[in-house]
Amino acid sequence: MKDYLPSRAKTALFLLTILILTLSAAPATQEQETRIVVAEGVSALIPGKSIDRAFDEAVKDAKRNAVQMGIGVLVNSQTIVDNYELISDKILTRSSGYVRHFEVISRNSDGDLYRVVIKAEVAVADIHSDLAAVLILKAEKGYPRIMLIGIEKVGEQQKTSLSAQTAMEEFLVKKGFDLVDESQVEIVKARDVALHPEDHKTAAALGQRFGAEIIVVYQAIADYEGTSNAYGMNLNSFRGTLDARIIYTDTADLLGSVSASDYAAAEGRPAAVRLAFQKTARKAAPLVMEKILDDWQKHVNKLDLVISGLNYVEMKKIKEALSVMRRVDAVGSGEFEKGVAMFHIQGDITPGDLADRLLEIDEIPGLQIIAVSSGRVEARIKR
Repeated sequence: MKDYLPSRAKTALFLLTILILTLSAAPATQEQETRIVVAEGVSALIPGKSIDRAFDEAVKDAKRNAVQMGIGVLVNSQTIVDNYELISDKILTRSSGYVRHFEVISRNSDGDLYRVVIKAEVAVADIHSDLAAVLILKAEKGYPRIMLIGIEKVGEQQKTSLSAQTAMEEFLVKKGFDLVDESQVEIVKARDVALHPEDHKTAAALGQRFGAEIIVVYQAIADYEGTSNAYGMNLNSFRGTLDARIIYTDTADLLGSVSASDYAAAEGRPAAVRLAFQKTARKAAPLVMEKILDDWQKHVNKLDLVISGLNYVEMKKIKEALSVMRRVDAVGSGEFEKGVAMFHIQGDITPGDLADRLLEIDEIPGLQIIAVSSGRVEARIKR
């Protein structure tokens, strides 16, 4: 049987196999329950939809059904297109299970339906605490790198040390995330971006400059709460608060935001401040992780496609071709003016794959790709 898994899925499965072999030597208390199930998925065959796209949709449906069978509960799934914002069917559930590995048993056309049967290994676990799940999601999203940058203040005085950032970074690295490692001097120079909480574009540009696909911009503040006496020691108390925004650097879209707070006390003020930042950051870091993983579970990329030199009829034809393109879930026309059209595209497709498939559109001769970057493809019609 032909192997229909994309290369990035093969890489993820290879790395996952190594990880599973490594974890197999762990104590029994760390072993994770898995179930093998056989599940079917279907996709409607409609005019203009390719067999490849029908196969992808049926596999996605089969995976969702496999999770339902494996954990014995219904998976919440809803597809809504509202202002070109897509909430995708979730193959992975928030806190119940996910498909570790699968193989296609059969695939066939049945009237106006396309059917795929898979044999799947479903892991019953909280995805937020499973290193293997993070590995799978990272591979499917192209191994994105994360950058943390922010400011930490005691009252109104800005600190040069970064106790909160260090604590969050340690947590994310332990959970399997890839972080951008930049010199302290460069980070200090760029830290002022955290002072502008609504300026997502500047933060996104900053993240791109350091080679990050996601940037977490935060502000942590420690406020003095007074002193207390315990066992003959005068303890200084501080309340730490941390607010963070998580931003995709390619589109400047806000992935999510989190907020956390905690108290700490110590005999010396510097120690109390440091402890307050650390405790607050250790509360915030899991929230940041959850936001990222929940978004990654949607398996949705957001791309902008800009094409110049075309007329209105050609713009309509391209939109129709995009709407039935494999791994494209939603297409929105942002604007069309003076021969330039912009399309907002969402789906499990990379900019490179989108560029390759645009060249396969026979109805639009002379289409040339002139630029491919993270989150954006530019093309033109050459007469």
